Amino acid sequence: MHALGFFAYLLGCFFIAIVLTVVVALFRSVKEHDKFRSWRWTIFFTILVGAAPYGYAEILTQLHGQEMTKAVEKSLKAAQINGKLHYFKVLKQQHGSAQVLVVAKEKTTLNDHESAIMKVFLTQDSKGKWKPEKYEFIDSFKRNKDSVSFPPYW
Repeated sequence: MHALGFFAYLLGCFFIAIVLTVVVALFRSVKEHDKFRSWRWTIFFTILVGAAPYGYAEILTQLHGQEMTKAVEKSLKAAQINGKLHYFKVLKQQHGSAQVLVVAKEKTTLNDHESAIMKVFLTQDSKGKWKPEKYEFIDSFKRNKDSVSFPPYW
């Protein structure tokens, strides 16, 4: 399912890139008609649109990730994950609440390193410490969940 979700994500980025290329083409100088290469703009915008959500999540993780690590580990224990935290990314953080995407490597009957992906909602208490509020599984073979996150992680 991960490959299908990632392919759909790239296809969506490509269509957005086409729209942005058309906008650039509409506002370019008419005198530069022969120098315009639409395929270059489309590739540029596809890469830009595809990388933007990952870059945003990476920046938020670098800014706020250290202080959320203990809360993420508590949510793994509460979710009864039989494995270790592989990584997590902060998707949203505002006004004392945050959404975190957690990827844990879990031992299952078929695979020793199965990825369990879950979305964790964190809140900040009056002392400034992060606490897990709730969680939901996005992708987990053991729990019969098969979905894709935005942007796709695995």
